[in-house]
Amino acid sequence: MDKISAMHIFRRVSESGSFSAVSREMGLSQPTVSKQIAALEENLSTKLLSRSTRQINLTDAGRHYYGRCCQILDEIAETEAELSNQRTLPTGMLRVNIPIAAGRIKILPCLWEFIKTYPELKVDTLFDDNYIDLVKEGVDVAIRIGELSDSSLVAKKIGMVPRYMVASSTYLKLHGEPKTLKDLEQHNCIVYNLLNTRNEWHFDGVHGKQKISVQGQFSSNSPDAIRQAVLENQGIAVILGWIVEDDIKQGNMEVIMPDYVPTALEVNAMYPQRRFMPAKVSLLLDYLQKKLL
Repeated sequence: MDKISAMHIFRRVSESGSFSAVSREMGLSQPTVSKQIAALEENLSTKLLSRSTRQINLTDAGRHYYGRCCQILDEIAETEAELSNQRTLPTGMLRVNIPIAAGRIKILPCLWEFIKTYPELKVDTLFDDNYIDLVKEGVDVAIRIGELSDSSLVAKKIGMVPRYMVASSTYLKLHGEPKTLKDLEQHNCIVYNLLNTRNEWHFDGVHGKQKISVQGQFSSNSPDAIRQAVLENQGIAVILGWIVEDDIKQGNMEVIMPDYVPTALEVNAMYPQRRFMPAKVSLLLDYLQKKLL
């Protein structure tokens, strides 16, 4: 038994709560993952995991061993990085969680350039607009846009993204163009429902900070769907500039009420709190910050 490899497997099974997830993540068969855990338990003469048909839990001994595993594996990784100069030449797999629409348009091109710079590195992307458990999913970095909820994760600001209030010219011809925030109450407003503010729109600009509650027939957790709704003349939306800048340039959408500027949103890179940050993570954070700030 390769004890270090077995410790890696045990750590990920403990964090993900799934033998099958770890087998997919590590490219191993599920029986191999099970055998590695069993061999580790036999070597230690103690049970580390309590298994049922529905879930996997750490025993008391397993919780203690998990903590020690994390410390030992991080120390090994740190030492190897120092000796092999991996802080400037990263290798291995980097798993990145990315929002779907904004990630496709803005983050992916940055990743193409990043992996060209570091050809020994492999990048595995997980597209999801919902927040996921990074430790459970084995994700190194998550890119998140907007207000952050309380979390045990570390956040690093890597950029800002403007937002625009837009509508199609056809919609405006049919329903008129609002002139004040109060006028929005008479319009069909398209709401992105994953923001904490939901149907409350916030603005900066010449009139200072203001906000208003809006209503409409359509809301979505997909920025792509909201963009399409605007293009189909369904109403007015506040949407990320990254997603609609080309539509605005091509005349498919109009920016309305330019004196009322929707509040720009922070772009943050989130990663688990660990004593040692792998070179691949720190280099990616620095790279994205240079590109997006």
